[in-house]
Amino acid sequence: MYVNQNHTEQHTLHCSITGDGPPVVLVHGFAASNYDWAYLQPKLSDKGYQVYAPDLIGHGDSPHINSQLGITFEEIYSSFCDWIDSQKFKQEFRLVGHSLGGLISMNYAMKNPKSLRSLVLINPYYTKNQLNPFLKYISGNPAPYRNFLRAAPPWLIHLIVSLDIRGYIHYEDGAREQKARDVSRAAPEIVYIPGSIPQFSDHIAEINLPTAIIWGMKDSTLKPGSFIELRDLLPNATSKAIVGAGHQPHLTKPDQTNQIIIEFMARN
Repeated sequence: MYVNQNHTEQHTLHCSITGDGPPVVLVHGFAASNYDWAYLQPKLSDKGYQVYAPDLIGHGDSPHINSQLGITFEEIYSSFCDWIDSQKFKQEFRLVGHSLGGLISMNYAMKNPKSLRSLVLINPYYTKNQLNPFLKYISGNPAPYRNFLRAAPPWLIHLIVSLDIRGYIHYEDGAREQKARDVSRAAPEIVYIPGSIPQFSDHIAEINLPTAIIWGMKDSTLKPGSFIELRDLLPNATSKAIVGAGHQPHLTKPDQTNQIIIEFMARN
């Protein structure tokens, strides 16, 4: 593995790159980092792909934006596009996005269809109607939650991340520790992203790329039924539900999730 930091017009994104071959870009979700791909990235590299896993702005080892107005979806999406442009891919590439990363991937696919070979969406976020009531409230009232993240000690964030009330968030110990670190080091301003997402669901059907939608059937962050609705909206989509997985099947059910992705990419 090697790491690069690509200077864009506005931001520098930290990125891990592995393997050699056709490019695949992995886009993590909200309050996460490229560690989310710790299980998938080496598997794709072993299959002959060159795999890029950037940290989005405000996340992981990429720069933070300290702003009273928070980080907007437009800012995080624009910096991602700048980073993609800086890579100067010489062939079509594949996009894999989880949750917020799925939304970023879908937006990119709508605007740049000729740049992509295929699309994989894992528990993708595409409309506020997917959010549970608590998260929907936070998306409309982000300031108190931002202040909480600024003041919360790491042990409290670790405790919250470790909560497994329903008994299906089966992280390995290392993954659980990393998730807590990722939430702790994320810029508090990212809480403004969900409330700044534009409405684009009317244009989803324009995405005609081969698309695989994978979701955990026990997702308590986004409504599981919304992933079936998304599959029906996309003209060239297949879907697979992961039994016993929640919002992050690529971390809690990695073997099953990886196999679905690898087989899908081989077919396309």
